[in-house]
Amino acid sequence: MTYSLSKLAIYPIKSIHGITLQTSQVNEAGLLNDRRYMLVTPDGECVTGREFPKLTLIKAEQLEDGAWLLSHPTLVTELTLSPKSLSGNYKNVVIWEESVQGEVALEEANIWFSSILAEPVELVYFSDKSVRFTSRKPDSPVAFADGYPFLLTTQASLNELNRTCPEDIKMAQFRPNLVIEGNKPFEEDSWKRIKIGEVEFENVKPCIRCIFTTLNPETAERLKKGEPLKTLGKFRLLDKKGITFGINMIALNTGIINVDDKVEILEYQEADTYNDRR
Repeated sequence: MTYSLSKLAIYPIKSIHGITLQTSQVNEAGLLNDRRYMLVTPDGECVTGREFPKLTLIKAEQLEDGAWLLSHPTLVTELTLSPKSLSGNYKNVVIWEESVQGEVALEEANIWFSSILAEPVELVYFSDKSVRFTSRKPDSPVAFADGYPFLLTTQASLNELNRTCPEDIKMAQFRPNLVIEGNKPFEEDSWKRIKIGEVEFENVKPCIRCIFTTLNPETAERLKKGEPLKTLGKFRLLDKKGITFGINMIALNTGIINVDDKVEILEYQEADTYNDRR
């Protein structure tokens, strides 16, 4: 059976609309430019699309010299975000009870984001002085992703979900970095180490899913009856942990990966057991 990488995506600012790529540099802390920016409240608490769905409608277009052109359907004005948009000042920010030093953006950027959310927020950047590590692999760095630098899903698993889900669920609702095709549904549970292009990845744990998955990525509206969580809860409920879809991964080396790269399974593990109650 032949597996391949069918999709690559990054989210330059945590919770905004994803950007699909054909190729990407893999760093230890994630794909190049993935979740290096994050919005926080004035007291430094992380702000995400869970509480502010409008965030997911912000789109980013990459410009030259590390700049991004940001737009939102409710605003006439766009924002150009670049290294010059940063103040050089740092503040302590909190992401899932972890404290990190983030470099604060200049007021122009903060005002732009605050106008979208109708709440005062600040944009911070994960810069050279920012340090954060994953919990299960404390020597593996991560930027502003929830807990691990890479999220992998597979097309076959999405197809299996949609086979019994009353709503048409899009892969974008799960916000993966890597999408694989060619495997059987949820075969990824048994992958311990894989290789994509030049890079080896290790499966750390199943990804526990939350209410963020119920947002339509194009409208920011919640799907009816809490889907896909309601359906996933019938066959992907991991005892004492939660509802899972996809796997959290770390990179064991750096390198370039490309869409259509062959995926090799280097090592298997015993998959978790799920009770299918559909």
